[in-house]
Amino acid sequence: MPGAAWPEGVIARYLTVGGATVDMTHQYNVLTPPEAYATLASCTGCPATSEHSHYRMVWGMTAQREEHHPGAADRDALVWAQAHAEKCRAMPRPTA
Repeated sequence: MPGAAWPEGVIARYLTVGGATVDMTHQYNVLTPPEAYATLASCTGCPATSEHSHYRMVWGMTAQREEHHPGAADRDALVWAQAHAEKCRAMPRPTA
C-alpha cells in the first residue's frame, strides 16, 4: 500500500519479496528513559526478528566500560532488515 501511514514508532521500513514489511523501531524500558536500549527489526509476514543493543563494551588497557551507541545498533538492524526483506516470501498478515 504505497502512501499508507507507518505505524507509530517505526523509524525505517523495508518491503519484503512477499509483500510484507520489515519494520525497525527503538525499544524502551523503565530503566533507560528517555534513551532507547535497542533497535528492533521485525517482519510483519513471519516471526523473524532481530534486536540490536545500543550499548557496546569499550575495552581499555586496565578497565572496560559500557557506552551508548545507538547509531551502531541502527546500522546493524538496517543490514539485517534489508537482508531479510530480500529473501522473505511470507505474505502480510491480514488486518481484520
